[in-house]
Amino acid sequence: MRFDDLHEGVSMMRHLATKTERTCDVELQASESYLFFCLDGPAEFQFGAMYMRPLPANESFFIHNPSKTLKAVINMSPGDRMIGIQLSIIQMHQLFLPDDGRMEALAFLSNPDNQRPIYDQKATEPPLLTLLESLFDCVLDNNANRVMNYGKLIELLGKYFYTPDPDLVACPFLKDEETIRKIHMAKSLILDQWQNPPTIAKLAELVGLNEYRLKAGFKEVYNNTVYGYVMDTKMNRGRKLLGAGKLRVNDVAFEVGYTNPSHFIAAFKRQFGITPKKYMLTKR
Repeated sequence: MRFDDLHEGVSMMRHLATKTERTCDVELQASESYLFFCLDGPAEFQFGAMYMRPLPANESFFIHNPSKTLKAVINMSPGDRMIGIQLSIIQMHQLFLPDDGRMEALAFLSNPDNQRPIYDQKATEPPLLTLLESLFDCVLDNNANRVMNYGKLIELLGKYFYTPDPDLVACPFLKDEETIRKIHMAKSLILDQWQNPPTIAKLAELVGLNEYRLKAGFKEVYNNTVYGYVMDTKMNRGRKLLGAGKLRVNDVAFEVGYTNPSHFIAAFKRQFGITPKKYMLTKR
């Protein structure tokens, strides 16, 4: 597996598994941090003979082990894709550590003597999936593309590591842990029923909040509206189905919950700047 340099201390790899190349070997240097995104899946990270870690589709895996270099074998199914990011510790400091040396979200950077390894796995949110799809499809054949994709990568890293605290001034009711729990429940219900999600009124009823608290709290916690989150989920799912090339545009529209394919086509173009048909042609 080869990482392409985008900037000093920042590299990216894109891997598409085939029938003859279902596994790839990676050497994870102690002086680097690594972030892997599984776009399809599942994939498996095999660390030696005794330990295997699965990585389902649409999940990420952050690896930071400053005490030793690791060797791993990544097993994937044909047609599955993965993006990997390699960051030097120096570059991590430059990107994320402010002058005062304090940053709770990346606390391990604040203490250079901290040798504790970090293996963090979590779901990839729809806005990140859109960026990842764009990065996977990019072409690194000239300096302009390299600069453009470096910008996308920095945006991706910023969104991945940024975990804002809820604005308790704008949403004072978020001081209530029960309210936050109900907002998390609303997100889970959306993901369970994304093809035909409940209305705002029904969703508010299901989680036990009034509509205002649901909409304002969801926006504050997830930095997206309820409607925006549903649309991101639908469009990313549609893009994945189109890229697989097994369904027609109309079939994909129905699969993601549209009764009128023209509405799906218009929404897809607004989201990605290309029609579903043209997107399918780029994948052939």
